[in-house]
Amino acid sequence: MYLQELLKNCRYPYTIPDTDAVCNKNPDITAFTYDSRKAAPGFAFVCLSGARMDGHDFARSAYDGGCRVFFSEHALDLPKDAVTVLFDDTRAALPYLSDTLFEHPQRELTVIGVTGTKGKTTIANLIGSTLNAAGYPCGVIGTIGITYGGNWYPTVNSTPESYILHETFRKMADSGVKYVVMEVSSQSVFRHRIDGIQYDIAIFSNLSEDHIGGNEHPTFEHYKDCKKRLFSQCNFAVFNADDPYSAEFIAACKSPYVTCSLQKDADFRGGAVESYSGGSIMGIRFPVANGTEEHTVSLRIPGAFNAENALEVIAVLRQLGLSFEEILPPLSLATVPGRFEILDVLPDCTVIIDYAHNEVSLKNLLTTVRAYQPKRMVCLYGSVGGRTTHRRKELAEVSGDLADFCIITTDNPDFEPPEQIIDEIASYYTEDSAPHISIVDRKEAILYALHHAEPGDALLFCGKGHETYQLVNGIHVPFSEKEIILEETAKMRRTEQLDARFAVKQTETEGR
Repeated sequence: MYLQELLKNCRYPYTIPDTDAVCNKNPDITAFTYDSRKAAPGFAFVCLSGARMDGHDFARSAYDGGCRVFFSEHALDLPKDAVTVLFDDTRAALPYLSDTLFEHPQRELTVIGVTGTKGKTTIANLIGSTLNAAGYPCGVIGTIGITYGGNWYPTVNSTPESYILHETFRKMADSGVKYVVMEVSSQSVFRHRIDGIQYDIAIFSNLSEDHIGGNEHPTFEHYKDCKKRLFSQCNFAVFNADDPYSAEFIAACKSPYVTCSLQKDADFRGGAVESYSGGSIMGIRFPVANGTEEHTVSLRIPGAFNAENALEVIAVLRQLGLSFEEILPPLSLATVPGRFEILDVLPDCTVIIDYAHNEVSLKNLLTTVRAYQPKRMVCLYGSVGGRTTHRRKELAEVSGDLADFCIITTDNPDFEPPEQIIDEIASYYTEDSAPHISIVDRKEAILYALHHAEPGDALLFCGKGHETYQLVNGIHVPFSEKEIILEETAKMRRTEQLDARFAVKQTETEGR
């Protein structure tokens, strides 16, 4: 797209110090980049200011890489054949520029946004899975990555940078996708990633203190206000009325909406949640009423909090025009990678991978599993480095109170020494807390848990979930908890360490 056309159709104000440069050259722009290492002829370089680096400092490097168009917040010292366009805030301008460059792909899609402290990933993936299974092509953008058309692409953030978002919208629309459901993080609102997107449906799951401090939100009020902003950009909304903050969020919403509740009158009303199990499956059933319709919902993931999530999923799908007959069968089979993901690898234990990484999610997980009455709950977890340090005390208190044995280990330490994080967590354990052990190397900690498991245990591997890396000194080091568990238990089986366990289980099964 030629620069003149791009600027003519961009809704964000700009100035051009040298208008003749645009008129005379009017370069053709094929893509944007904000990483000077990816600069190439035909690319426009967007100078973004981040927490650690300022993109303006890399403009010359981008020029040397072939860029001749620059979007900047101030004048740049570049050769005369470079065209600079000035914006008050390049990060705020980027979504509008990107939407224009990719010819407004969101207009060809039904866009659904999910926000809240917990449940975003589960809700988004349950909606996507159910729509696709029912024959409605849907893409998902979120913590687990970008999925559509049977393909998966990794993401750095739950809500990618605005340029990636609009590029993805275009690819989805061109591939035949009709719906896209995406997680909307508070940081994405704060950092202008979703500016200019008009959501067909917005969803509020719940709210609690998280992502506060460091390079994240300065206060809880700031965090909450960022979450609220989504509901000024939607045509319809769905609210979890059981959350204490729901009324405040509803008050901020100017569009039509419906409510969901397990506890009170609502447009979508759930009833008592019943747990069920079979083999390696832990699930729930509960009734749902909407108007004159009443049905029973089954999920392959447990916990009353997931019943809340499922109610919102159903509300969204009904708003899209699906019948209960289209919704309930695929929803009953849907699972979410890294969210209460059960691995059938130990014959006498339940092995669960979950993303639980803060007080609320860990408490929900431990309370939910306790209801299935395991002999012991073994909780393996850590905490991230360099931010949200308040979590460490909370995680220690929850795990020490609710688990039977705890293994404290590494979880994305980044630039902070992992031993320091682990020692701080351990310092919050008291003589009344569950017994615990500290193992710095997370792989060693996983192997310890597997080899010390006892019949009837529930082993909970918390914090990593779907992630396939450890963040160490700013580098994403490959690390898949799931692969380590699968490989080690397969090795244990080959070396006959599990033979006795399998034999016992088989005898018990035959005796029934």
